[in-house]
Parts: sequence; structure tokens; C-alpha cells
Amino acid sequence: GTRAYGQPLTGTPDSLKKLTRADLTAAYARSWKPGQATLLLVGDVTPAQAWQIAEKHLGNWRVADAASTAAKAPEPAFPAPRVIVVDMPDAGQAGVVVARPGIRRADERYYPLAVANTVLGGGFSSRLNQEIRIKRGLAYGAGSSVLAGRDIGLISARTQTKNPSAAEVVGLIDAEMRRLGAAPVPQAELETRQAVLIGNFGRTIETTDGVASILAGYTLQGVPLDELSRYIPRVQAVDPAAVQSTSAALLDPKAASIVVVGDAKQFLPALRQAHPEAEVIPAAQVNLDTPKLR
Repeated sequence: GTRAYGQPLTGTPDSLKKLTRADLTAAYARSWKPGQATLLLVGDVTPAQAWQIAEKHLGNWRVADAASTAAKAPEPAFPAPRVIVVDMPDAGQAGVVVARPGIRRADERYYPLAVANTVLGGGFSSRLNQEIRIKRGLAYGAGSSVLAGRDIGLISARTQTKNPSAAEVVGLIDAEMRRLGAAPVPQAELETRQAVLIGNFGRTIETTDGVASILAGYTLQGVPLDELSRYIPRVQAVDPAAVQSTSAALLDPKAASIVVVGDAKQFLPALRQAHPEAEVIPAAQVNLDTPKLR
């Protein structure tokens, strides 16, 4: 929609063409200010040395004026869920995405959601990959992700499949999202997926660059820096009941939009059996600069 994270950071073909030098200088003046910047130094450096480095290289960076930052406008409401088919008659495969609003990174439900997402679509042994690839051979892979920032982010599941199996894949994703909220995750499966999260985190913090990257994320997301030491115990503290209740609230596909991009004539009739409200947009008419997409 029109919320903060509703536009691609890389822009769109039309928006990039319209950019001017004045747009770039205005964006730089608006965004690159010391009052909204954080300097992170990670490594064999003392606080005193870090201060000297900062003074040497950034000491002359001063606030241009004392004007106060305008209060942030309230975020608009989330758009209603939609089922969108982008018709590309020459497409050899169909891309399938099921996405819904998520949470902020600082939300207390972040860790149960992170574990639930790893059960759902985090890696080869996740439920989506088991059902879509391993059991049925409908895709090379299927996964899900959680994007959680300072503002409410996105939860999505996605894959690519043969055009004729697109509707079946939509149904499988829907079923797995519902399943997580309907029944507790078995303890053995939960522990395996927790180990995936902890292992990924451990590999990241093995390097100073990795630690700096995580701390930079915390700064932007409004999360205390000492969260670094709490990450592993908080992942370990998630139990099956927390995964189930969080999934029921945040993975319910009723609040999700479905997007299928491919040769519509090969899957639209089957898709409309479950989703008669599906709207079709010819690929040539897609407008990426508006939430309506046309």
C-alpha cells in the first residue's frame, strides 16, 4: 500500500526515469544529518580511540540548522487483501507469493514469529519445502520470510512452479500457514528449527563485520543494542504454545494477499475455484507506482 515500506527501495522503471539532480540533493539534505546517524565501531578499539577516530573524520559534521523535525504522520491503514493474477502468456513458470502485514522488530512477538517462520519456510527441511518440493516435486524450492523494521513489516511465502500447478501451490501455502496456528509444533521439530536460527546467528557474530551489521540493524529498528546478548536465550525460550498463538494471529492467510504471475489461462480456472475474487491484470498494464497496480 502507501505505507512506509510499500515502495521498492530500488525504485521502479518509471520512478527512476523521473529522478532529477534536484531530487537527489534534496534527499541527501533531508536524510544525511548527524542528528539521525549512528557511528558503530566494532573490533580492537577502545571507547577513547573510537572517539578520536570519530572526531578526526566526522568532527566537522554539524547540524545545519536547529529546525525541529516535523512529527511523523500516522501511517495509513493497510489495504484490504487481494488475489492478483498478472497474466504473462509467454511465461514458462508461475511465480507465487502470499504476503500479509507483519510486526515491528521491537514487538515482543518477534521471536515466536521468527521461529514460526523458520518452521514454515526457513530452509530445505521447512514445511513449505517439504510439501511443495520434496513430497510433490512442484518446485525447486519454497520458503518464507519475515521483514520486521522500525515500522510494521511484511510476512511472505513464495515459490515458483509450473503454470498448471500454480493454484495447487497457493492452496498448499494457505494450508501450511493455517496449520501452524491450528496445532502446536512437535518439540523435536521446534528444537531443530531453533537450532537453524541460532546457528545462522552464531555464524554472523563470528566476524566484526557481522556484529556491526546486526547492531546497525538494531539501531535502525529501535531495538536496544544489548539485544545481541539476548538473541539466543530468547530464541531458546520460545515454546510450542507461543509458536501456535503467534501463528494464529500473524500467519492467518485470511489477512494475506495472493499474487500469481504467469500464463493465466493455465491456472486461472483452478485458482478461481478457491478464490473467485481473483483479478487479472495483463503484464503490460501493471503499474508499479500505485498500490492498485493499474
